[in-house]
Amino acid sequence: MLPRTRTQHENTTIALILSSTPISTMASSPTSYGGTNDDNGDWLHVPPNSSNSRNRNDNDNDDSLPSSLHALEMANDSDEYETDDDDDDAEEEFELTSGKRATRFSTAWRPKELLRCCLFLLTFLIVTSLLTKYDGSLLPMLGSHPPPGALGVGHSSYDTVQSTRLEEYSARLTLYRHRATGAEFLAYVPDGVRNGPSSNVASGGAGSEYDPKPDKVFGVAFRTKPESSTGVPHILEHSVLCGSKKYPSRDPFAHLLKGSLQTFLNAMTYPDRTVYPVASRNRADFRNLMDVYLDAVFHPRAVEEEGWWVLLQEGWRYDVADDNSSSETSEEGVEGEERTLADNRAKFEYKGVVFSEMKGAYSDPEGYLDRITQSLLFPDSPYFYDSGGDPAVIPTLSRDEFVQFYKKYYHPTNARLFVAGDEVDVYHALSRADSYMTPMGYNPDSRKDSVIVYQQRTFKKPLSERKPFAVASTESGEESSQGFMLCITWLLNTQPFTPMMELAWVVLDSLLLGKPSSPLRKALEDSNLGEETIGGGVDDELLQSTFAIGMKGIKSREDVSSVEDLIMDTLHQLDNVGFTDDEIASSMNTIEFRLREGGGGLRGMEIFLASLSKWNYDLDPADALVYEDALKSLKDEISRTGSNTFQQMIRDFLITNNHRVVLELYPSTTLEADQLKDEEIQISRATSRMSDEEYQRIIDENAKLKQLQESEESPEVIATNPSLSISDIDSQSIEYPISVEEDAFKSGVSLITHSVSSSGILYVHFGLDISMLPYEDVVMLPALVSLLNEAGTSQLSDAQFRNYIGKVTGGVGASLEIITVKPTGWDDDAKVLPGVNMLSLLMISGKCTSDKSQELFSIFETILTDINIQESKSILQNSLKSSLSSKKSSVASRGHSFADRRIRGRYSVRNFIDEKMHGVTSLQDEAAILDSIEADWTTFALRLENIMKAVVSGNRSGMLLDLTGDASVIEDAIESAEDFLVNKLPLDLGNPAPPTPDFRSVEHPWIAAARLEMINSDPVQDEGIVVSTQVAYVGEGGLLYGSGDEVNGSTSVVSHYLTTGYMWDVIRAKNGAYGAYSHFSNTDGVATLYTYRDPNTPDTTLGLFHAAADAILNDASTETLTRNDNAAITTAVIGTIGSLDGSALSAQDAGYVALIRYLRGESSVARQRWRNQVLSTKVEDFVDYANRMKSWKNPSQAIVASESAFSEMKARVGVELPLFRVQR
Repeated sequence: MLPRTRTQHENTTIALILSSTPISTMASSPTSYGGTNDDNGDWLHVPPNSSNSRNRNDNDNDDSLPSSLHALEMANDSDEYETDDDDDDAEEEFELTSGKRATRFSTAWRPKELLRCCLFLLTFLIVTSLLTKYDGSLLPMLGSHPPPGALGVGHSSYDTVQSTRLEEYSARLTLYRHRATGAEFLAYVPDGVRNGPSSNVASGGAGSEYDPKPDKVFGVAFRTKPESSTGVPHILEHSVLCGSKKYPSRDPFAHLLKGSLQTFLNAMTYPDRTVYPVASRNRADFRNLMDVYLDAVFHPRAVEEEGWWVLLQEGWRYDVADDNSSSETSEEGVEGEERTLADNRAKFEYKGVVFSEMKGAYSDPEGYLDRITQSLLFPDSPYFYDSGGDPAVIPTLSRDEFVQFYKKYYHPTNARLFVAGDEVDVYHALSRADSYMTPMGYNPDSRKDSVIVYQQRTFKKPLSERKPFAVASTESGEESSQGFMLCITWLLNTQPFTPMMELAWVVLDSLLLGKPSSPLRKALEDSNLGEETIGGGVDDELLQSTFAIGMKGIKSREDVSSVEDLIMDTLHQLDNVGFTDDEIASSMNTIEFRLREGGGGLRGMEIFLASLSKWNYDLDPADALVYEDALKSLKDEISRTGSNTFQQMIRDFLITNNHRVVLELYPSTTLEADQLKDEEIQISRATSRMSDEEYQRIIDENAKLKQLQESEESPEVIATNPSLSISDIDSQSIEYPISVEEDAFKSGVSLITHSVSSSGILYVHFGLDISMLPYEDVVMLPALVSLLNEAGTSQLSDAQFRNYIGKVTGGVGASLEIITVKPTGWDDDAKVLPGVNMLSLLMISGKCTSDKSQELFSIFETILTDINIQESKSILQNSLKSSLSSKKSSVASRGHSFADRRIRGRYSVRNFIDEKMHGVTSLQDEAAILDSIEADWTTFALRLENIMKAVVSGNRSGMLLDLTGDASVIEDAIESAEDFLVNKLPLDLGNPAPPTPDFRSVEHPWIAAARLEMINSDPVQDEGIVVSTQVAYVGEGGLLYGSGDEVNGSTSVVSHYLTTGYMWDVIRAKNGAYGAYSHFSNTDGVATLYTYRDPNTPDTTLGLFHAAADAILNDASTETLTRNDNAAITTAVIGTIGSLDGSALSAQDAGYVALIRYLRGESSVARQRWRNQVLSTKVEDFVDYANRMKSWKNPSQAIVASESAFSEMKARVGVELPLFRVQR
């Protein structure tokens, strides 16, 4: 998938390891809960999450696509062992170390005991030697072994380089070197990882704690130095997963998507490395994933003669344009008939999965800006080239270059392998990797040739460049005047930073940009020169760090220069005056809190990816993980010099550093057409130079490829794919702890608690009902939330108040929750909800250490009662301009989600409200709000104050307080919580608010007005959404079930089967779309099909959608689903359960999921019933689902594409859609 531009401020390496947010994954069902703005009604949800990197291309779906980190615990692992604590000889201790086995003797050994120990040791060595030849399953057989994480694990094929105790993570990190090849292997073993069976059900009692079983993680990384912008590292990343020696099917990767319990399945291409990570919580599944990936990277078919087709499918190929009659080539045409070709050649076009992906990437202006900047900043480095691939250069890649690049870099000597788990997992991983690597021998050149050298600071003066970027024309055809972009990017270091300096840059990044009130960010946003800051600040994932800052939405060419001057002037000012003690303390505490908070079940994945920021350059991987010494050193330095540390950094690395790129992008309404024309010319020239033999070879090759893609693989080949059985799945759904006390402390407020192991951190949500607000005020709510998150108080400026929050907490923020609820009296069967019963909440959330709960609740009180709205006009304008700009960009880069939301909004009032608040409709509303602020701020501010007063003064029966943390943490916070609820919340005794209705029994008061607006403004109709892009996002959907209809859990199995089968095979593999998905929601009854970065004309993709139901029926009638004892159905069931269960959740996320389930009225009985139905899916369920698709109720389309795509669609099939234009 594409590298995502960090358009919002974030840190990279350190933040990556320490974020409590799970990493999102590509192997996903598009049915996740998206936090405050998504409530599609699927059974099992995920809390909000984000994971960005501008330096990465992921194998399959963008990390902005729906996540598969769902809120259930995985099944019991198989093949586990228990520690035997009944050893007869307490003095007998064995220490497992890498490559060595040492025995420690007490000073009081008797001769007989010494002899017995020697015999035991000899037996141990013999058994070890024998087992190493097999699967390495040694540890389960030992009668005694060290406690998890206490000591390293040894293996006869590896030497231990070092074994480090990571106190920060309560884990051991051991680095091995493979003796035969020199490959390095890093093992991460946390303390207390459970090696024995565990229940999949966490008790819901108040005193119980959810104890997540961590995900087991494995990965292989190769240092892949690009030598051109053909994208060969990226194409290889896709290609090696298309079959291998042991797993020769065309796509074992897709098979794993279909039917494994994976919690992470992906591959990523960075500018200088390619990474293949997997994760699962099930041991049998984990071993399958590991073996598939090892065979894929070391024995791929793609580089062998039998894999001739892989580069054509995954990389690029000439394809006959589908508007040409010769697009269908008969077998006779392939095999024999001679034709005169020179004067009658078919029209070609480029196709290929990576080619489509990168066209989409280059359509994103900020991603394009990042790529151009990197090339300019590193003229003498491999970073000059785009490892992901430039669409204009990708078609120059030859098969020979493709194969040679693999042979050069994909060797064990150039490999870095990783495992996270218990000792059994470590030993097994070492053994399996050894069996693959040893036969390949030692190849020092593969490591030496891949070394990345430092780019030196060679610029005598800053390098300035101007480039166009494509924008859609206005409805009148005029060029947009508000689209200029400017970004300044510095090269920071030409040798490794010290750990303290690395951390200092993270802190300085936070000081400059971390909050809206941070001085550099505030100076830009207050200037009114542009709409949003861009650049992302510090980026430290690669050998050399960079710092980037700029703006987009700049009004004029003259203002572009003003933005550059403002950035440099602000840096000079900060060099002179520095930062206040409060600013430094706030940023330091924010970073330290993040460091100490830890992550969720995918911590091992975070450790692996973060370690590569050092390990990839032959540095100590532990240096990317540990932070205590660096933190202490930085605190000491700040104590000694104060702000001078950061002022000196600004002076040395930014102000006086001429090795920087100043890149301006200017808007062009003709660039898109020019690019298409250039591509046509490139193809035409290539075609004209082809001999008849070369042309015919391409025609024949394409026909063979299509024939291959459409053919069924033999049962023998399919059988080679590893698989699980239903018995490997835990039949019980996970339940998270929750305790509810209504009218807590006689305050009228419900107190909800979740006893979860949280490392001493308290997570708090305070929800207030907002249903009393009139529907016309709904459009005001985003503005209110922005002020609650950014404004100051009557006593403190915005900077002072936000710095105080940073000093004493881990963060506080406001959000909106619109939650569909089950009507009163409905049973536990899954039914399509009427969409009129819902909760609407303003949620104030925060986190702190247990000793700071009083301060946290005091901040909550201040936010609710003392935000200075009247003096915050510019703050709100900046926030809304930034939000609007970001959302416009998202429509072009994540069009699939907007199309899906747009379709769903036509069939349910609840979904209509969601689309209005978060979909393309919100673009118009937010623009109108900005106009209102400018026209009459006094009136607008008064409306916001009245809204806030109404919400805070609402009846307490509509409020809730949710606490998550260790049992002791919750206990310590109860006194502060009681004081907050009883003494700090305002209560109007003279005019008490009416009781909050039970919205499970009555219609929400917004519904009537929303229904009327829906009828008038959003009829069920096909629609086009115009953006500037070289790809499309095509969506179509409709009702499969009506309100009150019972829905069976098998629907999620069929939807999963459709995504990983027909949609993957036909729309992705054959037709080159980067992603293609089926999404069914059981609560609204709507099913949608949509694509992601689709190179085809929309009508072509729609035609393929229309064949999806028949494809399912064909599979049912031809026994594709039922042969081999229903193997295909079983695979789909397992994959669905994997999506439902997902990764282990962090403490914060486990509590959040339990809260949302409770508020929605979902019972454990209903969840278990749904799971049982999934497990009992049969072929008749597939037939029923397909028949419903063929008779969709009132289907409609939403397509995000360029103006030219809609024009071409009209010319081809005569369809002209009403268009909604998004102006960047």
